[in-house]
Amino acid sequence: MKLHGRLIDLVWIAIIIIGFIVVLTPIFVIFLSSFNASEAFRFPPRGYSLRWYVAAFSRPEYAAALRVSMIVGTISTALAVIIGALSARALIKSEFRGKAATEGLLLAPLALPHIVWAVGLTQIYARIGIGGSLIGLVLAHTTLCLPFAVRIMMTTFSQLDETLEGAALSLGASQSQVLRTITLPLIWPGLLTSAVFTFLTSFNEVTVSVLIAGSRYLTYPVRVYSEMRSQGIDPTTVALSAMFVVVAVALVLIGERMFRWSSRL
Repeated sequence: MKLHGRLIDLVWIAIIIIGFIVVLTPIFVIFLSSFNASEAFRFPPRGYSLRWYVAAFSRPEYAAALRVSMIVGTISTALAVIIGALSARALIKSEFRGKAATEGLLLAPLALPHIVWAVGLTQIYARIGIGGSLIGLVLAHTTLCLPFAVRIMMTTFSQLDETLEGAALSLGASQSQVLRTITLPLIWPGLLTSAVFTFLTSFNEVTVSVLIAGSRYLTYPVRVYSEMRSQGIDPTTVALSAMFVVVAVALVLIGERMFRWSSRL
């Protein structure tokens, strides 16, 4: 039995190590290649330089795409977190007919391929006249980000101690005071977690953005995708991607350390 148990442990350890290799190897390749001194993407690099990091901040098309991604991501995140928090509160604290169907509807974008949503949204936007507009892009990203906000906030509200709110109300506090002094401070880590994950989801979205963004509102991933199709892998893109990887990893590590994000997913 002991030998059998040790074999199972070794198999699990091997699976975990393989998983880490599969996940981390592309990140390592991108990060190391971002310091490549040659004119084209090469791994491993034959020389090392910061030239592509310098070039990344001097390309106006990338700056414009980053600006669009930041604007769309910020607005979409705000909308998704607000709607997701209110929806999660109702789903966790209330009982009503159609509750399961409502939850399924809110989480539906997780179950369908994004291309399905993109085709449907393209047809709808064409009819109402918001195709290729900023508001159309924001609404599409909000829809795709909403399930993450709902799921994280449902976990947050399920861990909320209702007796604290009840005690405050019994001592004469108003609903607004309870919300401001009790509820919001308790759910703040969940709101922050939800905001970070929804923003990253919006920032990384390609499929829907390609079909509905139009030429005026190209997001950064769409710009990268377009350039890769027409010109191959640009070292400037690799440098920018490496920076985003570092920021994303830092956010995840800090969030897990301070707020235990994994317990809210």
